[in-house]
Amino acid sequence: MYGFEAIDAANGWSMAVAGALIVFSGLVVLSFVISQINKVLTFLENRFSIFKPNHKAPQANENETEETLEVPHYIPSNIKEAARYYYPLIEGLDQPFDLTRLYEISQQKGFPHPHITISHLRQACILAPAGDGLFTWNQPQSEKN
Repeated sequence: MYGFEAIDAANGWSMAVAGALIVFSGLVVLSFVISQINKVLTFLENRFSIFKPNHKAPQANENETEETLEVPHYIPSNIKEAARYYYPLIEGLDQPFDLTRLYEISQQKGFPHPHITISHLRQACILAPAGDGLFTWNQPQSEKN
C-alpha cells in the first residue's frame, strides 16, 4: 500500500491537521508571551517597591517656594523649544557638566527620549563641548526662556 491509501489507513490526515493546529496554537501563545514581556520585566524590576508602603515627601517650609519642573509628554521638533524644557535641568548642574549626568537627570524626571534630544542639542551647538568630555550650555540669554 502506497500513496494516499497508506496515509488514509494510518490516520495521516488527522495527524497532519493535529500537527498544524499544535504548531499554530504554539505560535499564538508565543506571540502573546512576547507581547506581554514588557509588563513582566517591569514587574520584576519593581517587585520590591510594589509591596512597600508609599512614603510621602517631606513637606516644604512655608517660606520656601516649590519649583515645578515642566515635563513634556513629547519633545517638540523645534530644537529651541526642546532647549526650553532642558534649560531648568542644566541650571542645576555645575558648568561644565558631563552628558551622562544630564541624561540621568532627564531620565529621572521622566523626559521622553533623552538620548535623542541630547544628541539634537549637541548637533544644534546648544550643548557645546568644553573639552575632556564636558559640555556647556551655549544658548543666548534671550532664547533661554
